[in-house]
Amino acid sequence: MLEQFINPFHSIHGHYKTHKMQLRPAANEPESHPNYSPATTQRPRRVDFLHPGYPGSAVLLSLPALDDGGIDFDTALAACGVVAGNRWSDGFFSLDCSGAVRVERPDDGILHEPQYFFQLPGPLDPPYPTVPRFSHWRFPHSDLPPLWQRWATDAAATRMGGEAARRCVLSNYGDGLEMAHLLPAGEDDWWLSNHMQQYSPTQLFSSDPIDGPANLLTLRADLHRVFDERHFCFVPKVGEKGGGDGSEADIGRDGSIAERKPPQLVLHVFNSTPSGQLPNLWHNRAVHPIPATVAVECLFARFAWTVLSPRVFDMFLPSTPVPRRLLLWSPEKGEWMTEEASPEMCRKMWKNARTRSPRKRSAPRSVDTAEEPLAEKSLSLYDSGYFGTDTSENGGCYDDELRPAERQEEGPRGRSRKRRFSFEQEQDCKGSGRSRLRRKTLLPMTSQPSRP
Repeated sequence: MLEQFINPFHSIHGHYKTHKMQLRPAANEPESHPNYSPATTQRPRRVDFLHPGYPGSAVLLSLPALDDGGIDFDTALAACGVVAGNRWSDGFFSLDCSGAVRVERPDDGILHEPQYFFQLPGPLDPPYPTVPRFSHWRFPHSDLPPLWQRWATDAAATRMGGEAARRCVLSNYGDGLEMAHLLPAGEDDWWLSNHMQQYSPTQLFSSDPIDGPANLLTLRADLHRVFDERHFCFVPKVGEKGGGDGSEADIGRDGSIAERKPPQLVLHVFNSTPSGQLPNLWHNRAVHPIPATVAVECLFARFAWTVLSPRVFDMFLPSTPVPRRLLLWSPEKGEWMTEEASPEMCRKMWKNARTRSPRKRSAPRSVDTAEEPLAEKSLSLYDSGYFGTDTSENGGCYDDELRPAERQEEGPRGRSRKRRFSFEQEQDCKGSGRSRLRRKTLLPMTSQPSRP
């Protein structure tokens, strides 16, 4: 009896019980779409949005058709509106260049045709101008797209309290977390010039409003990295779920009362990753409730920052055979100015945005070498430093091994460009003259332990 008390696994007959360790199969998370098969992963079909004011096929934006074989109408309208200088209120889609065959919002909210024209009221000659880079885009205060305003109103009651979630807002993980900037810290010049600080009161832990809770979300470290590479952002969409108790309603086009479906904040993929897994695993995934401190204005600024990246806005400038009319912000005059850029200059602007080293500091208030010809033509606009303060396409944290061709084009450097990031030290991941705490690891406790 004493032996059995000491060894509880011994049976009364003197034999050991045959307990076996239960092993689990290899993890396969997050759970993929039921129709997803790694063996059949391929580049998705795309929907092209054309500028009607230029000859040939002037592709303004080309977006992957990930929404049930098409592209969400409201997301496409807001994206084209950003490129056209915030023209979602009067901009519209058509199936023909002249704008005669106008496309209304489909019943399912999805654009399925292979191409559409994005139209603005008025004549096609001269063509309406477009914003070439994020640094020249201006924030539309009090004029967000209607669906964004509606989401902000509807979601106000379900937003989390507190300044930071202790779990990833996408995966709901509680480990390996980081605080992700919606508008990157390297865009502080744009932030200040657009008066974004009004949406982000200064907090005790920071003197810079761009680092405040209004501009921060908690993400798992791997998702944070892909987020910084501008592969996805967050947008409101109206899907099959929703409807509530039917107490709120919309008027249908036929005059009937239709049940109002509240929009949800979801992840929208603009570019897939080298593995091809991102769209199948995460596209249209609903976001967990986000802190009430997060500003819808910062979410929309991130949307515009993604759309105007050279990885999404990637065809209109470099592929043009004719000059493009561009909207350029003049800080001296405080207004947009319209300038015409030659095809060569358009290509140089786009290449410059792609190839700038994200881990080197650029001289502030300077003109990039590739844009010097433009500066000579219009010093008041191009010598403003706005071209020089744009961050790279990936927010400064892109994996070098995913861009071998560009590394070879840049030629040898004095030291290896590979640099390992320490999430507990200051990192210089911005394109301005001072460093800041780029990433901060969140531990599942109220305070982090001190290091020896």
